[in-house]
Amino acid sequence: GVQVRALTRRGAAAGREDLPGDVEWVTGDLLEPDPWRGRLTGCDALFHVAAFYSPRPEDARQMHAVNVTGTRNILEAAAAAGVSRVVHTSTIGVVGRPVDGSLPDENTPFNLWHTGSEYVRSKWLGEAAALLWASRGLDVVVVQPTAPVGAGDTKPTATGQRFADFMAGQRPDYPTGGMNLCPVQDIAVGHILAAELGQSGQRYILGHHAGNLSEEAFLALLSDVSGLPVPPAAQRSGGRRPSSLTADPGRAIEELGLPQSSLHEAFAAAVATYQ
Repeated sequence: GVQVRALTRRGAAAGREDLPGDVEWVTGDLLEPDPWRGRLTGCDALFHVAAFYSPRPEDARQMHAVNVTGTRNILEAAAAAGVSRVVHTSTIGVVGRPVDGSLPDENTPFNLWHTGSEYVRSKWLGEAAALLWASRGLDVVVVQPTAPVGAGDTKPTATGQRFADFMAGQRPDYPTGGMNLCPVQDIAVGHILAAELGQSGQRYILGHHAGNLSEEAFLALLSDVSGLPVPPAAQRSGGRRPSSLTADPGRAIEELGLPQSSLHEAFAAAVATYQ
């Protein structure tokens, strides 16, 4: 079996009871590495999945602190502890947008600095830090998940909020150019596959081959699964709408064997969360 040691913030216990198996919890803060850096000693792999997301401008400083400085702190600690492999969780939001409208992949240059959100900028800088450590010899694989769909998104994430809005009779905000959605369990397995099979310094988009959905397709599938009508555009919830979050996940499917579970079942699990 695998022994799991996980870093958690003080007071952030939500969801722990649902995790199977024994997990050794370490309480700490990414911005204060001294109390926990020694706990990385003896770890074969590190999954850096922590991040801070907020659409509020007043949270920009905290996002950069956690997503950039926090990432640098944990990468430095991993290198000092001799961790064999690091999997850094980035986001589909840092994948550039081709000017011809084609699907982007891992090789599409980042071109969203001036048009992306503070979250996107902070995550791009965090990913850049991970790739810099890879160039220095630390074994680092970067994964770029698309929008995760499934059960248990109770906080919720931005994706979960779209489902919650729909179930509440509001038309959810949705990228004007569509987005890629992927069953959350496939994204979780994709992290493990990246640790086992990924190449250091490489990026892998963790998405679904049939997951690039327009707003109309997303709403139609959600209506079909939930049995609820599509709310009219006049009842849009009013958040910021990114231009596009579509992607080509072919590399992860071909090189890592990323699972491609049923989107319909993932939507059903998400709907059940908000009923």
